[in-house]
Amino acid sequence: MSDFAVNGALFGQSSEDMKKRIGDRYDPSKNYPQYDGVVNIPADVAYALADYIMNGKPIGDRNEIPLAISGWKKTAASGKTYLSLSFKPHYKYERSDNAIAADSAASLAEATNGEVVDDFPF
Repeated sequence: MSDFAVNGALFGQSSEDMKKRIGDRYDPSKNYPQYDGVVNIPADVAYALADYIMNGKPIGDRNEIPLAISGWKKTAASGKTYLSLSFKPHYKYERSDNAIAADSAASLAEATNGEVVDDFPF
């Protein structure tokens, strides 16, 4: 399984916060999010996260790849409270059959230095 840990944060957003942020484009008739934030994916972790998503075995009726999310309520230096988030592999995650076969083939190729072994004594 691909190991990764990705972090992010969600901050509460009031209508006043949204007015400050988008200025003249603010439209009081729109339904703006109550929380807003960013998930930061380090470049060296992006490949592990992509591998996790692309090679996972979908589960459930909706064929989804599970991703575990944890959160902690924290206070920023500005005094504003926010939700600190962590995204990691989910315990129900399984690699797809194709990914397992590809991993096995890669392991065999590495073990034999890419040589085809066809001289079996039996």
